[in-house]
Formats: sequence, C-alpha cells, structure tokens
Amino acid sequence: MLYHPDKHRDPELKRQAEQLFNLVHQAYEVLSDPQSRAIYDIYGKRGLDVDGWEVVERKRTPVEIREEFERLQREREERRLQQRTNPKGMISVGVDATDLFDRYEEDYEDVPGGGFPHVEINKMHISQSIEAPLTTSDTAVLSGSLSTHNGNGGGNINLLPSAVFYATVGPLVFYLAIQRLVIRPYVRAQKEQDLEKHRESSASDIARKRQEAESAVLLMQESVRRIIETEESKMGLIILNAWYGKFVTDNSQRHERAKVIDVTVPLQCLVKDSKLILTEATKSGLPGFYDPCVGEEKSLKVLYQFQGVMHQVLSPEEEALRIPKQCRDTDLPLVS
Repeated sequence: MLYHPDKHRDPELKRQAEQLFNLVHQAYEVLSDPQSRAIYDIYGKRGLDVDGWEVVERKRTPVEIREEFERLQREREERRLQQRTNPKGMISVGVDATDLFDRYEEDYEDVPGGGFPHVEINKMHISQSIEAPLTTSDTAVLSGSLSTHNGNGGGNINLLPSAVFYATVGPLVFYLAIQRLVIRPYVRAQKEQDLEKHRESSASDIARKRQEAESAVLLMQESVRRIIETEESKMGLIILNAWYGKFVTDNSQRHERAKVIDVTVPLQCLVKDSKLILTEATKSGLPGFYDPCVGEEKSLKVLYQFQGVMHQVLSPEEEALRIPKQCRDTDLPLVS
C-alpha cells in the first residue's frame, strides 16, 4: 500500500514508488510459493536461477530441499576441516610368523605336544602429522612418531598408550599453540583484506540499495505524519531518534569512526497500535534501511517516547526487538 504508484501524485515520487512496488511484487511471487520460498531461504536469489530449479526437481518438497542443503553443508564442513589440517596417521606392525610357515618345509619335524605355532610382534611404528597453513603458499607441518624394534626404543605393550599419546596428542598441542600465535592473527588480517575486496566488489549494489532506502523514506513521509498524529493523541509510541550501523563503544576503538544511518522515519512507519515489533532477522532488509558497513557488526539504537516517558534501547543486528518493553529499556528524564 505504501509503495502503490496510485497513492502518489508527485511525478518523481510516483516514479520511485513504481520501482519499489515492482520489487515488492517480485518478492511476493517468490515468498507466496512454498517451493521457491524454500529455495530462496537456503540459496538466496542465486537459487532462483536454473541451478535452484534443478534442486526442486530432485527434492520436491521444502522439507526435502532443506534436508538436502543441510547434508551438503555438513559434507562441506568436513571437507573444509580435512583440507585445513590435513591430518595423517600411520601405524605399521612387524610380525614374526616364521614358525607358522616353517611347518610347510619338507625337512620340518613336528614336535609332539608342540601346540600352536609361535607368532610374535617384533617391531612397531606409529606416526601422526597435522598441517597448519600459515599463508597461501606456506604451511607448517607438525608431526610425531615412535618406533620400537625387538624391545628397543621403549616399545612394548605396556608403553603403547603413552606412545600413542606422544605420537598423536603432542603434535596436536603444538598445532593449537601455532593456531593461537600465528594462524589466528594471519586469518584476522586476511579477513580484513577479504572484507575490503567485498566492499569494493559490492559498491554498486550498496549504492543501489541506498538509493532504494532513500526513496522509501521519501514515500513514507505522509504516512509517518499521520502515524505520529495518532500516537501523540493517545500518548503512544513516538520514535524520537533511531540509528542503525556500527557504534564505537570500546575505548580501545576510539580511533575508529562510527558508521550509522538515521532510520527514525522507517521505524516510526512500522509502529502500529503503539507497538514496534521486529523479528529475528537482519535489520538491513527493513524498508528504508540499508547496510552502512558491510561485513561489520551492527546494531540498532532507538530513543523513543511512550506514555510521556523517554526510553533508550540498543538491539543487536539479528535479535528480535519489541518496544515498549520497559524491563530492558534505559529510562531517561523527559526533556521538555
């Protein structure tokens, strides 16, 4: 209703309304169909292309589509772990079975009461290795091994548990140390580089979403004015200020710049019967919102008035929000 072109007389507003109304229509076509919605929930817009419909032919119900996706996710995680650490282990055992095969020799003399052939283990080798990627071209290999031969080298059945510990757990301990001191800092720096590349590659998409959000805010003005009049008449819910994005609260991050956008109008437009309810989902997809800091942690900060009292609430990105909810809000003195 808000974006319907017939509700706007201004030619520019009508043009912007038509663009947003078409997006709403496309979304409705996808979300109103159970199969296409299941594909979208799992694969996003890419899943609606040819590959997505191939999934539907193979797994026809939404439940089966999700089950297939979860199974593939588990397999990818297992492959990723294997590729990352590439654990390798080997146990070799030397068996002396001479007495067993001597019985087939022509000159073998069977001793009465000799019983079963004598077979013994005379050597054993245990090794284990784990790889720790340091850079895209360098890899550290942590390994351990134990060998025993005819009782030498600490090899007998009683020492086997200890041997297994030093040959397997030892390299793992070293790997965890390298993980904390070398790998994690490298991965952190790599993520920053990847994030910057992602921002550059998605710059045009972000600009488009920003334009759509600004157009939506313009189209909301008249509706918001009526909502505020209604809420003021009953001392209901008035959104005084609202910001969405990255807030700098840690003193160690004071050098960083806050990256937020004003979402006062979009939030007030969502107020109904003196309530604002947001579900557990990313807030950048709300009407009039866009992502001001792609790939970074975001939250929503709202300053509102309800029943003549001012409140403030901070909501994490994908956490549900319901206001007024006095028990979790910070009461502020009413400013005249």
